[in-house]
Amino acid sequence: MKNVRPIYCILVVFILGTLCGTLGTHLFYKCRMDSIIGERGQQREERLVNRLDRKLDLDAGQKEQVRAIVHETQEEVRQVRRQFRPQMEATLEKAQTKIGALLTPEQRKKYEQMIAERKAKSHRKAF
Repeated sequence: MKNVRPIYCILVVFILGTLCGTLGTHLFYKCRMDSIIGERGQQREERLVNRLDRKLDLDAGQKEQVRAIVHETQEEVRQVRRQFRPQMEATLEKAQTKIGALLTPEQRKKYEQMIAERKAKSHRKAF
């Protein structure tokens, strides 16, 4: 029985190490993705320009022209999103209403909670 105890200890240490490693990796990638996804305007543009500069070895003039093009494009994309956002939201609400009609009252409560959480998360990201 005394020989089994060290094996159990090693097994526990191994399992704890695996759990810590998994948790650490998950948190690292979650933070990394949040920072990439959460980037706003200028940061995203600068990151793109720097990546193009590294890959293409742009000279100073090219880099400034690329920066202007990237900025202009980002502004156009924002305008398109603003223009179509109400239509997209109406389409999503229509689908949500149809799905809600199929559900039992208990399921509908859960579904409405899911929708509220998604809207709250979306609202937080917007600011």
